[in-house]
Amino acid sequence: MRLTSRPAGRAAAGETAVRERGVPGTPLRAGLVLGLLLGFYVLALLLLVALAALDVFLARDGSFTVMAVEGYLGSLAVAWCVVRVVLLSRGPGDGQAEVPGVSLTPAEQPELWRQVRNLAERAGTRPPTEIRVIPGANAMVREDARWLGLVAGERRLFLGVTLLIGLPDDELDAVLGHELGHYAHDDTRLGGLLWALHGRVLHTVHTLRQRAAREEAEEQARAAARAARRRAAGKPPPVKREPTRGPDHYLAFVFSGYAMLCLRLTEAVSRRQEYAADLVAARIAGRDTTAAALRRIPVLDTADDLYLREYALMGRDAGLLPPEGQFHGGLALLLADPARRAELDAWARRPLPEVAPEERSPYDSHPPTADRIAVLEALPDDGRTATFPRRPALALLREPDRLLAGLERAVLSRETLSWRRVPWAELPALARRESWAREAEPLLGAMAEVAGARGAAVSGATFLDHHDHHDHHDHLGRLGRLGRLLDLVDQGLLDDIAARLPRSEQAGRSSGRAAREFARTAFRSALRGLALLTALDTGLCRWELCWSGPPVRTVAPVQFTEALEEAVRQAVADPPGTGPLRALLSGGGRAPTASWTAPSTAPWAASPPACPPASSGGAYPKDPV
Repeated sequence: MRLTSRPAGRAAAGETAVRERGVPGTPLRAGLVLGLLLGFYVLALLLLVALAALDVFLARDGSFTVMAVEGYLGSLAVAWCVVRVVLLSRGPGDGQAEVPGVSLTPAEQPELWRQVRNLAERAGTRPPTEIRVIPGANAMVREDARWLGLVAGERRLFLGVTLLIGLPDDELDAVLGHELGHYAHDDTRLGGLLWALHGRVLHTVHTLRQRAAREEAEEQARAAARAARRRAAGKPPPVKREPTRGPDHYLAFVFSGYAMLCLRLTEAVSRRQEYAADLVAARIAGRDTTAAALRRIPVLDTADDLYLREYALMGRDAGLLPPEGQFHGGLALLLADPARRAELDAWARRPLPEVAPEERSPYDSHPPTADRIAVLEALPDDGRTATFPRRPALALLREPDRLLAGLERAVLSRETLSWRRVPWAELPALARRESWAREAEPLLGAMAEVAGARGAAVSGATFLDHHDHHDHHDHLGRLGRLGRLLDLVDQGLLDDIAARLPRSEQAGRSSGRAAREFARTAFRSALRGLALLTALDTGLCRWELCWSGPPVRTVAPVQFTEALEEAVRQAVADPPGTGPLRALLSGGGRAPTASWTAPSTAPWAASPPACPPASSGGAYPKDPV
């Protein structure tokens, strides 16, 4: 049963005033959207009528001149383009796309459903019929209304997993209150109609522009072929002419203008609806809490992007994933880091940049966040402040690990899900080992070819052989191959090996000394990767996960990086000297002395402090914000 009670009090009066002054009612909005959608087809029909009138004008005297025939053919071509592209083609905008995620039933998540229903009652509207958790720091609502939005339909609430992980429960109430405010104001009734309007006009403009660009490219290719034939025949090249514009080019201009008009009118209404929904959120969760949520969401969005790029996908090149449920859920571990949390909190408290009026786009569906916060802060103080300790929103869910594992299965591709799962603590080292092993394969292959072709007598005993009985079988083979490679270098075969390495296009065109330098540079890069792989396998270095600063912390002997670079440089010098590299890597059995080395530029500005031990489990901190 739909709730019909409406808000009361000062906040309700302010909300009503904003709606009455700024947001059109549902009938007016329905008329606007329907009129624009019909206007799209009326515009196409007017073009056809204009073409027919032109044909009648050309045939008024009954003569069929060359100009008249060209006019008939041209109008027929334009009419065919209008019918084919505008009236007959169907694009992805003809139906709302399905959003991948995990649907939560009341039996599975009773606490979350109870909270949403309570908030819906306070907003004066009926609750959604489905709650679906989706990736990202976003929340949105839909309604499958019928009869152009006049008859209410099933409602769907989409809730980003990043909000559940990163927001406290009172700020999540503000987010939910905002979305339920859209339901209360019937903003979602016209969602399907609005989606059809935007999809239809944008698909048409995109198709016309694609066709125009393809026709222009084909004409340029024909002109280039004609010029080539004339040059082959010893004739002068033809005079260059401007490309002929086909009907699709001009139709794209016409319908682009109409699309801009549609977006200007509909998005202006959408921005007013956002302000009105913010007032509902403020009445439900409190003015200051709603403003705090608006400040925190962009920060969480950035943190989630950083986490997915630098942590969850750390092992993508090696086909590795974090533990099950941690592809999205590991964000909680990043947010629980004290240094990272302090950085995010400081960022959320910073004043938001104001957008100058001339820089604001009339096609944005949401007002600038700074403007929304300013409107909220201008409301009378409601006396509500955050209570401590604050409970994380994720506490509303039962068995969050199971939910997060299900979300992975719903949104990741089958190929990605087939990657090997490894604990967080092992992920950095395994990812780098796989990467360096791939880089070393061409070098080891070239080494084997040279040794086989020359029949080189490589000593079976190398400087690393006395460590082999302590290592894994795979490591033993790699250590021995590095030693044999250095033996071949000592025998003067460096240039022969380097010449067999893959070369860039520029290196392939070079010869003489330049080709030799290109080959040695490639050899040096590959040797460095193999040396790092050896240092990792022997325990000389460790690569550990770090939630503060760069995602990987290197633990190695003091000045190891500088010493390695110098040893590799000497190994590829002329004449080569492999002794420093052998001596450096022969310390694989000693315990390393810790030092901080950032392997890549930190995505967060600040020097990273010492990192706590990496967690390999799926437990969530009690207060991630």
